[in-house]
Amino acid sequence: MSERIIDPHVHFFNLAQGQYDWLQGNNPVSWPNLAKIKAPITAAQLQQQTQFELAGLVHIEAGYDNQQPINELLWLTEHLADQNYKAVSFAKIDGHPSNFNAAITALSHPSLIGIRDITQGSDAIRLSNSNCLENLALLSNEQLIFEAQFAIENLAITQHIVNYCHQLPQLQIVINHAGLPNDLLDWQQGIRQLAQIANCRIKFSGFELFPALSQNLQQLCFEFIIKHFGLHRVMFASNFPVCQINASYQQCWHSHYQRCTSDNMWSQLSYKNAQYCYQV
Repeated sequence: MSERIIDPHVHFFNLAQGQYDWLQGNNPVSWPNLAKIKAPITAAQLQQQTQFELAGLVHIEAGYDNQQPINELLWLTEHLADQNYKAVSFAKIDGHPSNFNAAITALSHPSLIGIRDITQGSDAIRLSNSNCLENLALLSNEQLIFEAQFAIENLAITQHIVNYCHQLPQLQIVINHAGLPNDLLDWQQGIRQLAQIANCRIKFSGFELFPALSQNLQQLCFEFIIKHFGLHRVMFASNFPVCQINASYQQCWHSHYQRCTSDNMWSQLSYKNAQYCYQV
């Protein structure tokens, strides 16, 4: 068994300098263990929380400053000094192409590997905006990943993503948090559609956001994803510190490890696939 892992979905918070309205504004999220989630932590301290060697990580934007997201990348340069990492930043995927182009230009930074714009719930309609194709084409041309966070059981929106990928065969897209499963029959159909896209990958993470899904149902989701995406396009991730809604960092990765039926499966899903996808 390989002891080395790459965690492709981690958040670090700087509550003193960042905004994080969703976390510490007038109407923060109502998650349990919020104080633990908000507690400041360094990458070295995170390493101490798991038996595995954290050989690399991908920091996913967390709303530090959505008006000037370069500020988060600049802070990470200090906070993750001497760490092997890449960063996914923010830009409005349905913005006017000239504005999107300017946003990407302003994000020039050696750690930048992709863009995420959360489109959960009713926000998913933004992925059908006519600006998206041109903006995704720019990401493709710049060799930047699009991190897609939406409920793939919304099959109309999933079809838009599939259509974009057919038109942009070089576009690299990563589905966040297992496609946010809820209605499992429609979610399965979304998995089938997206798995047909060669450059589409998926992260197995975020199940703390779906407490109604039992461990058995989570395992069924895992097996269904592996069946359709195969061993080379699936990545384990933690969603730290949000995973602490119901599990420690160590418990999260131990749970991932227990799902694997071979050393090869564990090595691919915990290290090799993220290394290849994010060049970390």
